Amino acid sequence: MPAAALPANEAERLAALDSYEILDTACESAFDDLARLAARLTGTPIGLVTLLDRDRQWFKAHYGLDVRQTPRELSFCSHAILNPDQALVVRDATEDPRFADNPVVQGETGLRFYAGVPLVNPAGHPLGTLCVLDHRPRQLLPEQVETLKSLARTVATALELRRAMREVRRMALTDPLTGLGNRPAFLAALRAAIARQRTTGGGFSLFYADLDGMKRVNDVHGHAAGDSVIQSAAGALRDLLGAEEHAARLGGDEFAAVLMGTVGLTVRAEALRAKVKAVMDSRAWPVTVSVGAVAFERPPADEDEALMLADQLMYSAKHEGRNRVACVVYRLDRSLAA
Repeated sequence: MPAAALPANEAERLAALDSYEILDTACESAFDDLARLAARLTGTPIGLVTLLDRDRQWFKAHYGLDVRQTPRELSFCSHAILNPDQALVVRDATEDPRFADNPVVQGETGLRFYAGVPLVNPAGHPLGTLCVLDHRPRQLLPEQVETLKSLARTVATALELRRAMREVRRMALTDPLTGLGNRPAFLAALRAAIARQRTTGGGFSLFYADLDGMKRVNDVHGHAAGDSVIQSAAGALRDLLGAEEHAARLGGDEFAAVLMGTVGLTVRAEALRAKVKAVMDSRAWPVTVSVGAVAFERPPADEDEALMLADQLMYSAKHEGRNRVACVVYRLDRSLAA
């Protein structure tokens, strides 16, 4: 069975596919309905919306076939995307040297007929296909092929709308100055951490940080310099976080972060304080940071209680002289321990 050649722009095509953040997502009725409609309008038992990943063919929608993915090397669609402007129609796979010995043809699946139209994004990259399949040889009428092409364009449009909606949501949850999450994004992450702890028992930690000396920077150097200070502090915070941890600018010169686990919280908070100081010293800005940190071995009542504890600790650090860290552990017995 000859494997399909890779498209000449495969790296760019995969990068485009990744940008949609759609692989391994849940079923969505818009795509399910189009796969079902494609099958019914062509009189075939199977309709799929496929996306070609690096080594697999993943199905965003699968009507008439109870499978979510197959190896890419077995995929008819890998051949279809090589000609993005055309439909690939295979009347009888047993008579086509590209597919005759394919396990999905020779095995119990017994596929014989395939018709697929590439899903081409605005940049011209074929992301996958809208395809229909049958267990017996057949042919489509020209008007059925045109219908399939029209539905494929609708699927491509649905992909673009989905990406646009995700981008709008992302922008609504992002602080434009720093690129960190904003307050609504942070509260959502904090609620998720509390819910996860109640379900799995795994602890989490919380930073609440406030910059010291911002008023002087704004008064002496101007608000453009103040913005640079905010961005530098955000970068220092971002650099200390793991992939599943969330940082946010809550407003003004206040930041917060939800951290996985409870071990080493004081060390991590001190690392943030030291990193912010080093960055500010390198720019001759008289700015430091005061940090309140709580390790939640048991879940707080809600996000308000969690923020209140961390906020109180941050103000305690400020009152003790600034450029300090104040940490406590929220224990299983509801007590606090330094």
